[in-house]
Amino acid sequence: MRRYMQNPHLRIVEISDVARYQAGHLPGAAQSDIDAWREAKEGYIAIKPLSQIEAEIRRLGIDKQSEVLLYAPIDTPKDLLKTSYVFWALHYHGITNVGLLDGGKAAYKGTLETKSISVAPSSYSARRNDALFAERDYVSAHLGKLPMIDARPGDKYLGISPTEGAKRDGHIAGAMSYPWNFSTKTDHTLKDTAQLSTLFAQGYGLNPKEEVLVYCTGGLETSFNYYVLAGVLGYKQVRLYDASMKEWGNRDDTAMVQYRYELFSK
Repeated sequence: MRRYMQNPHLRIVEISDVARYQAGHLPGAAQSDIDAWREAKEGYIAIKPLSQIEAEIRRLGIDKQSEVLLYAPIDTPKDLLKTSYVFWALHYHGITNVGLLDGGKAAYKGTLETKSISVAPSSYSARRNDALFAERDYVSAHLGKLPMIDARPGDKYLGISPTEGAKRDGHIAGAMSYPWNFSTKTDHTLKDTAQLSTLFAQGYGLNPKEEVLVYCTGGLETSFNYYVLAGVLGYKQVRLYDASMKEWGNRDDTAMVQYRYELFSK
């Protein structure tokens, strides 16, 4: 780890609020809050405009040559999801050499620093990769045509329990259930990658070379499934529906299924 941190292209970023960052962060780490990446829309929260994301990437000193390491102090599972969301957001804006520190800040065994650091801003020009993002119309047009993975807990997927912020219960018609935390151990580290690869190939019939769409309640949970598929297992065409159920489940014209697990087949 120490040798890795001497890499001149390495940019380490803690995703947390300022107070937690100043309480102790990895040497050389800059700080970014999830609110720098997402904003409230009508009824849901989604990625900020390109210009604002570009400004945050530049502020963090990240450019096309950077190797980015993201981590968080994981006090709750949502802290881990914030790092995976930024992982997807960077991919979406053209920064692809990105990793997550497995297990978060607790996994780092060295001495933490408390002094805020400043990095030289970059001049990176962001471009969005539209193949990594899905809007509602795209989802509607591809029902039954490509596999979709719902990252919410099984009771939310089935519609046995309501989803906060959505007026309709259940899941997008044809979607399969894979709660995001099935990929992690209790210490927030990732499960065996070979096991995960076999699980998605045999259990879900996914092909790493073919497109898969992922969604959840409002973008965070599904970003971890994006991280596992695209960042760990090498899937080439993973598309994230950012607005997810907070958009889909609040409309009366969207196809939904309740009380039934589904499998995708062409």
